[in-house]
Amino acid sequence: MFKRLKVENIRSYKELDISFKNGVTVISGVNGSGKSSLLEACFTGLFGSKTLTKDFTIADFVRKGTTKASIVLEFEQKGNVYSMEQVFRNDPASGRASNTRSVFKINGQIFTDQAKRTYDTILSLLKMDEEAFRNCVYIRQGEIDILINARPIDRQKMIDDLLQIGKLEEYRERAGNARIGVGRHQRDTDKSIKEVKKEIEEIESSNPFDRLNRLQTQEIQLKDEHSSLIKKRDLTRTRIEEIHSKLKEYEQMILQKKSINTQISEFNSKKKESYENVNISTSGIHSLRSDIEKLEQNISTIKEQMKWEGNVEQMLVKAEEQEREYRDKLNSVKQEKALNEQEMKNTTNSLQQVSDEIKNIELSINNNIKKKEDTIAQIEKLNASLKETQTEKLNTEKEIESLGFNHKKLEGIDDIIELVQVQQKTLHGEKIQLSTYREEIRKRIEKAKNLIDQGKCPTCGQDLYGSTIHKTMFSDEEQLTSFEKEISTITKKEEELISKMKQLKEVKLINQKIEDCNSRIMSFNEKMALAQKILEEYASRINEDRKRLHEAVSRKEEILTTIEKLKEQEKSIQELVLVATEKHTETLEKLSLAKKAHKNIIDIEAKRKDIEKLEERIVSEQEKIKMLDQQIKDGMQRLNEIDEKIGDIDDKSLKSHMQQYESILKNIEAHIKELENKKSEVMKEIGMVEKEIERLSLLQHKLSSLQRKSDFLRIVYKDAEELESMYMRLKAELRSRNVEVLDTLINEIFKFMYSNNAYSHVQLDPDYNLTVFGKDGTALEPKLLSGGERAIFNLVLRCAIYRLLSMAMNGPVKGSTLPPLIMDEPTVFLDRGHVHQLIKLIDLMRDYGVAQIIIVSHDETLIDSADHLFYVEKDPITNTSSIVAH
Repeated sequence: MFKRLKVENIRSYKELDISFKNGVTVISGVNGSGKSSLLEACFTGLFGSKTLTKDFTIADFVRKGTTKASIVLEFEQKGNVYSMEQVFRNDPASGRASNTRSVFKINGQIFTDQAKRTYDTILSLLKMDEEAFRNCVYIRQGEIDILINARPIDRQKMIDDLLQIGKLEEYRERAGNARIGVGRHQRDTDKSIKEVKKEIEEIESSNPFDRLNRLQTQEIQLKDEHSSLIKKRDLTRTRIEEIHSKLKEYEQMILQKKSINTQISEFNSKKKESYENVNISTSGIHSLRSDIEKLEQNISTIKEQMKWEGNVEQMLVKAEEQEREYRDKLNSVKQEKALNEQEMKNTTNSLQQVSDEIKNIELSINNNIKKKEDTIAQIEKLNASLKETQTEKLNTEKEIESLGFNHKKLEGIDDIIELVQVQQKTLHGEKIQLSTYREEIRKRIEKAKNLIDQGKCPTCGQDLYGSTIHKTMFSDEEQLTSFEKEISTITKKEEELISKMKQLKEVKLINQKIEDCNSRIMSFNEKMALAQKILEEYASRINEDRKRLHEAVSRKEEILTTIEKLKEQEKSIQELVLVATEKHTETLEKLSLAKKAHKNIIDIEAKRKDIEKLEERIVSEQEKIKMLDQQIKDGMQRLNEIDEKIGDIDDKSLKSHMQQYESILKNIEAHIKELENKKSEVMKEIGMVEKEIERLSLLQHKLSSLQRKSDFLRIVYKDAEELESMYMRLKAELRSRNVEVLDTLINEIFKFMYSNNAYSHVQLDPDYNLTVFGKDGTALEPKLLSGGERAIFNLVLRCAIYRLLSMAMNGPVKGSTLPPLIMDEPTVFLDRGHVHQLIKLIDLMRDYGVAQIIIVSHDETLIDSADHLFYVEKDPITNTSSIVAH
């Protein structure tokens, strides 16, 4: 039994919390208000996104513009309270949504929070999936005759699935698939046995064991021959190495002899070079002594010129002191001259700067005078624009007063417009609601007129003149007239509000013109004030520039006087520079002679040192000549020793023997390689034969295993055949029983519904084909019945299946663990007589123990028969549905 439904942002519902009770609950409201969305929320709350399709996705199910939605459905079964919560996420920008959370609770405790497990738990609890739920307990709008219109095979599958017989077919298919699979394996195994036997015969026919013995004997012979050749090869290699060693020793002694002869030749060359060096050094000593005599004579000449009798060092010191004294005087005079020149340069720069400053000040005065004149012209222009705008404002205010508005009313113009808009929306909503009621009443009147024109009810045969239908039609006509008057009144009010809104918008535009004038007047005043300040600023700048000009002219005159004084100082300083330069030149010449004499002293000392070095070099070269004579003597002695060692060695004979042994070695190695190739081939053949023997053993083992597997598969195949047959037999027996019971239940309800009608009974054959029989015995297909009769017949079939399923779960007792019986707009195809039959069917199901029946309908008769009534309303402005209990 459903206990409570809570939704958030589902379809047209922003928030909803509704509680269900036992009995018949009717949910009513105008078309499009959101009645069916409540049932879809219950359906999706149970089974999650499995209830949705490609044409109606989660994004369509979630309220437009929201990012999160949820459904919580609480229900009770066998004393336990269960809760299913489905949470959805939505991305309005991309139009994508998903079922992000699914939680199943038992008595307030979380049982599972994984979507797959919650779905499986619901299936296990209800003994049906979403498809079976639609076919049994939830009669959706437009699907009332789905069972009649379905093909027999589809109807068979629907009913079998509801009664769990479909499971037996599933088990039979599994057994059949297992039998087919086992048969395929058995055929594959028998084929493998034949192939293995054939391969075993092929291997045995080649006598692999005899071939292996012959090859192993051949291998031993090759090994012995190979070992003998290896020994010969090693002896030959030893002899070759001995000859090679002797040849190498002979070659090394020849090389040593050449090296010693080369060294002796080099020693003789070095000895000759040393004698030449001694002669060169002796000649150099004589030349240096001659140079020393010339330098000493040059020093004596300089002393005479300098009139100096002391040593050269004292003469140099005296000359340096005199040069330094006159150089300092010259530098002092030059520094004074440089200072004077720098001051002259600075003063000249100052004169140029002052002149530039005077020009800039005069230019600034002229620019400010021109800007002052431009500002005065701008003020006059702004004053003229201000007067024009003030005149425009006065004219606009007079226009608003002519429309009946003053300053205070204009302040609240936006509130007045908003109030009129609210009134327009209210009237529009009332008009739409009245129009909807008017259309419903017109349809009822038209339907009632058609029935009255027929004279009698086509279902029960009752005369309709003066009946409830006849009286209700007159009441509906009066109500229709009243609605039309109200709609006409609302239309006139709407026209008045449109006219008023037009006038308000016109006033608002004129008011905006006044505000624009005020804004411009304020802007002109601000600009004039700013221009006046700028004017004063320009006058102030002109006065300041004139003061600065007077000061700059005075500074220029002072700078010109200073320049004249500096020119006079420059002439006197130049005379002092000439005298100091002449004195300094004389001292420089004396210093140069002193330095030259001092340099001659230094050169004499250097040449004496060079003479000492040359004398030392002569001694060194003489010692080197003695050492080279000894090395030449030693080299000659070593040559004699090597000649004795070489003796009578014949290198040509050794090389000839070497070639002979190398030829023998080459033949031996070629023979060894040939034997190794033969041995490798024999080993390959042995490996191949051993693999054949190994393969033979594996094949024999495989053959034994395949034979055991074949015997086992034959037994399993027979068991699968028996199991498949058992499921087919059991399914046929259960279907036969269910068809018999369902046929009885259909006819029991059918007779109750059609006790005074032209139909006698219904027949349900083993393939679930349905036939309706008239009282005259005429057979008729249910889909050929009239729309109302077909709808009632479908409801009878659904209720019979519901009862059969309840009996299968609970036995022949009243009450059920099934969900509530849910009907969405079941009266769509029904006239008044058939609606009364529907109410009889609902009462019958209550008598059978159906604790909870939930119906969506706006039929007044159904509403009157409800135990609990809810009315759904939708706000046309916000498109939000709400529900009220009555």
